[in-house]
Amino acid sequence: MGTVDCGIPHVGVRGLYGCGSQACGHERMAMAGIGLPADLDGHGSGAMRRVSSVMGWTYFGAWSISFYPQLWMNWRRKSVVGVSFDFILYNTVGYLCYSSYNVGFYYSGYVQDAYKLKHGGSSNDVQANDVFFAVHGLVITIVTAAQCCIYERAAQTVTKTAMAVSAGCVLLVVIYVFVILSGEATETGVWSWLQWLYFLSYIKLFISVIKYVPQVYMNWQRKSTNGWNIYNVVLDFTGGFLSIAQLVLDAIVKESWSSATGNPVKFGLGFASMFFDVIFMVQHYCLYNPKNRAKQLEGHNNPLLPNDVNTTRSSRPSEQHTLV
Repeated sequence: MGTVDCGIPHVGVRGLYGCGSQACGHERMAMAGIGLPADLDGHGSGAMRRVSSVMGWTYFGAWSISFYPQLWMNWRRKSVVGVSFDFILYNTVGYLCYSSYNVGFYYSGYVQDAYKLKHGGSSNDVQANDVFFAVHGLVITIVTAAQCCIYERAAQTVTKTAMAVSAGCVLLVVIYVFVILSGEATETGVWSWLQWLYFLSYIKLFISVIKYVPQVYMNWQRKSTNGWNIYNVVLDFTGGFLSIAQLVLDAIVKESWSSATGNPVKFGLGFASMFFDVIFMVQHYCLYNPKNRAKQLEGHNNPLLPNDVNTTRSSRPSEQHTLV
């Protein structure tokens, strides 16, 4: 295979994640931390670049912290009852793909140059906070999955549908790699490392759209959000809003919507997160409000109430104090 304009040859998987000059520069920027403004290809004032950077790190913080309320609740209750195992499995596969996508775009000089070649010289807008968030999310999701193996889970299991969908996604990714390594790879075409990373992002986006459905269904089936922490939902909504706001700001400053079209997964993730977060908040605060439920259960000795309400109240004396 030939070379791109910068003269970097195709060197297989090692080249994909090799440290090009730009990638090494990005690594130094990541180590410098939040104090540095976003690059934005030199567009905009220093203040605008700093606003973009603050937005990025704030959504990174909100999304990253959003993992911990559920993790802590599971540990405190020593139970994962109320958390969909399908959701956990989908999340693990999704963040594995998303981590690979961000690491590849941020650290691979080969991919960065291929992106510029495809997008008329514009650089991609994957930033340090995107990488940190994705890798951090993968680690915490794996820890949460481990909790599902050691804590009380009642009769909850992973459904065959979730296992089949997850296995299918992984299989498609592996097949794509084999096709590229077989010699069919191009610099920016369908069978290129650039498009493979995009393919990973599309899988992540697909999983993000479907992963919440099992949890929404479980809440509806149980008529309760007990075991599903609402604080992670609020933080997730905040992160999604700021993620989209950063993309829009970057596009306005650079006077190019390639910031959004060149990073569709980030744009789609923000919208998908906010859409389902609204559903979860409606379920928790309106449909299955724990305060209203507590008021209903207060009358468990009232003979005018159905027996199943009285039985529920007496059989779960400590449920309400675990609900948040």
